[in-house]
Amino acid sequence: MKNGDLQSGYVKRGQSFFLLSFGFLIVLGMLLLKIPGMYDHGTLPWVDALFTATSAVCVTGLTVVPISDFSFPGQLVIMLLIQSGGLGIMTLSASILLALGKGLSLGNSLMISNLNDKFSLRGTESLLRTVMIYTFAAEAVGWMAILPGVLLSGYGFWEGLWGSCFLSVSSFCNAGMTTFSNSLVGIHRTSQIAGAVLAIIGGLGVYVIYDVLQVAQHRQSRLRVHSKLVLVMTAVLLVSGTFGIWLSGWSAGEDISWLDSFFFAVTSRTCGWYTTPVIKLPPISRMLIMLLMLIGGSPGSTAGGIKTSTVALALAAIGSTLRGDPETLVFKRHIPTVNVLRSFTIILLFTLLSCVGIVFLGLMEPNMATPDTTFEAISALTTTGLSVGDTTAHLSSNSKIMLVIFMFLGRVGPFTALLFLVGREKPGQLKYPEERVIIG
Repeated sequence: MKNGDLQSGYVKRGQSFFLLSFGFLIVLGMLLLKIPGMYDHGTLPWVDALFTATSAVCVTGLTVVPISDFSFPGQLVIMLLIQSGGLGIMTLSASILLALGKGLSLGNSLMISNLNDKFSLRGTESLLRTVMIYTFAAEAVGWMAILPGVLLSGYGFWEGLWGSCFLSVSSFCNAGMTTFSNSLVGIHRTSQIAGAVLAIIGGLGVYVIYDVLQVAQHRQSRLRVHSKLVLVMTAVLLVSGTFGIWLSGWSAGEDISWLDSFFFAVTSRTCGWYTTPVIKLPPISRMLIMLLMLIGGSPGSTAGGIKTSTVALALAAIGSTLRGDPETLVFKRHIPTVNVLRSFTIILLFTLLSCVGIVFLGLMEPNMATPDTTFEAISALTTTGLSVGDTTAHLSSNSKIMLVIFMFLGRVGPFTALLFLVGREKPGQLKYPEERVIIG
């Protein structure tokens, strides 16, 4: 069997395993949330149990019933679903095998190393070990950093201890769910800032974290282009998002503080908790938030969306075209044309899927304002979790099921599409005559 056929077989099995794993987690979560005693107000309806489980596993954060209405066992199940979905079932499975000393199979190593050409098969296990240690260490430190502010906000010790733990996991995994009745409105600023920092580092992606640690430990001399691109794009989005949301609020006469603007710039990519209700924001601010939701976090992270590096690569290609350069250059490095084409393909597919979601949800909820349903559809597809007012709670059962599908597609879609494109890649053996097409 040729090496390409072998690799394609591993990728296809990886696609199936990835999809089935998330599907299994959602079904398991739904069944657990249906157990009597999980919900404080009786037994949770099937559609609400499915919606909550999907939102947790897909680290979205949209809720049809408040998380505070669940009992402690119910909240514990939801937090574990968030943790499992945030890390990804493949990473968890690989880490369990590593902990048992069995190592990764060739198939799993190939599948993971194919996601980034610069990580060799020998470095895959080290990458996964780093991910697990980094994740749980960050969440533990975040838990301790969030706790004092929660206690200062008037919560009792045990309630504050559990709420801080839940928020730490939810923030790092970019889920946006909290055990507090009104997200983070009224929570002390120190806890809000700690949650925002967790969301940022959780959204950078495992490759960036691994790369930064390698440089910090002097195992390599410089950051790779991917890491530089993600870090620069993240900084640009945070700064421009903060200023844009503040400016749009100021121009509309709304008093949006710089700190609240910063939190929205963070959580709209794609954490989902809020420090002031979205419904209080002017329309222009909501449009900016929708744009940030579409961009999302970075590859290999807990965040959703199109991904920062994908958008950055497309912008770099556009910039090169405007300058008249025949190839795409990023940080004095040539980017292969196939990478650029993949970026534009993913952006186009994601945009078309967003349009489909907006139209369908608008048709299914004719009594709701179109801007609100548009915001809801994009929030579900990008696994963000922000909502205008109580839009999610007032959706019909059919609309909830549709959003379940979109949350699932938003979580597994970009990764599955990447695996599909990797599996389809083949070296060109024929060179056809060149002919230009009139555009513009």
